[in-house]
Amino acid sequence: MGKQYNKVENRRRRMAYLERKKAKAKAGTATSKPKAKKPAAKKKADA
Repeated sequence: MGKQYNKVENRRRRMAYLERKKAKAKAGTATSKPKAKKPAAKKKADA
């Protein structure tokens, strides 16, 4: 009967992932705006 606990665990894990993703995006745009935008656009087109 670990479903409820797993739900909480997964939610916390996802929140941590989103925080890392947000921080990485913020750092990438802060360091080099033109370089960061072009590869990101290409990746979206490929995926």
